[in-house]
Amino acid sequence: MESDERERRPAALSRRGFVKTMGATAVATALGGAPALVRAQAREVKVGILLPVTGPLALEAQFSQNGLDLAAEEINAAGGIKAMGGAKLVMLKGDTQNKVELGKSEASRLIDQGVSVIIGPFSSLVAFSLRQDMEKARTPLMLLGSVADNLTEGGLKYVFRVQPNGKAMATVTMTNLAEMAKSAGAPLKRVAMMHEDGNFGTTMGNHVEEFAGKLGYQLVQRIPYNLRSPDLTAELSKVKAAKPDVLMISGYYGDGKLIAETAAKLRMGVNALVGLANAAYSNPRFIGENRELTEHLLDGNYWHNPQSPRAKAVFEAYQKKYNTPMASHGVMAYANLLVVKDALERAASGDRDKLRDALAKTNLTDHILPQDAIKFDEAGENVNATPALLQVQNGRPVAVGPARYAESKPVYPVPKWKA
Repeated sequence: MESDERERRPAALSRRGFVKTMGATAVATALGGAPALVRAQAREVKVGILLPVTGPLALEAQFSQNGLDLAAEEINAAGGIKAMGGAKLVMLKGDTQNKVELGKSEASRLIDQGVSVIIGPFSSLVAFSLRQDMEKARTPLMLLGSVADNLTEGGLKYVFRVQPNGKAMATVTMTNLAEMAKSAGAPLKRVAMMHEDGNFGTTMGNHVEEFAGKLGYQLVQRIPYNLRSPDLTAELSKVKAAKPDVLMISGYYGDGKLIAETAAKLRMGVNALVGLANAAYSNPRFIGENRELTEHLLDGNYWHNPQSPRAKAVFEAYQKKYNTPMASHGVMAYANLLVVKDALERAASGDRDKLRDALAKTNLTDHILPQDAIKFDEAGENVNATPALLQVQNGRPVAVGPARYAESKPVYPVPKWKA
């Protein structure tokens, strides 16, 4: 074997020397091909998608994946990454099952497979565990669905978030809600808060509690719960006894749905049920399956710019492809891949460090979100990220605030919840 290696080595060295001393075009011609053979090395960019495909957050993950797939198909159909010779986006997928250790191992696998960036992982708990891993691997992480404030803290350089973080989500939603209530002649005085007990829900609960002093309402109940709880009747009975003006809920699809259904049976006597980054209350599937229950639910959440022709075209394409309206998580997923595409064009490379530097300099105005340009501060937060205050009206979620993006006037107090 050793003698065979010595016999083969001169030929290999000769070929490397031959390649080194010739230009790219000459090399391609000498090897029997056209210049395209050399360019073929950059004909794809691998994008890692890390979501809880199975487990309690599988439905939310599917909405996100749909938005990513739609964006990837549109980008590839339009010529791919032109600065890289038309390189196509290739999606490599991993499943966290909403488990920290699995999320870490799946991220490591995707990095080993050569992805230029990872989008995900939805759960704030899983996202927090990945932060340092992504820094060590020098691989950009585009947070998708993860709102906890602490995910971008600590001087990180490779973590970016397009969507509003927990503070922005709570600030805008609670301010819009207080202004709406005041305009309706029913000022916000007593608030109850229910939230799932993970990193996400706890973050949102903390903000609602902190805002009580600033906006002048009293937090009369704050109840954490496990998102897998099969029955929340006891918790909602405590809320009802506290007699709040509104009940705020930060949770995922299954638990958010359960709370609304149980609250209806208990006849809560509140002015409104209001989601805060809630995965159910502006979700087309929940609305479609529960028209009477969901009518006039409010939700502070990610959304598109309803005044944007491009956003309208995206929604039409999504409806055509999936035969269902686009959900808020699909909107944010779609926007994330647009940001990655823009950065790849400016970097003209799938190199992780070059892509990271391009992401940091993002100033994207051609997008579908209800905000000005997408740009990141030193912590990786989108400085213009803005949630919308949504309300289900006539079977679909519409923006009722901020005024700049409002499609309709809110119904408040909501008669059926007040009864």
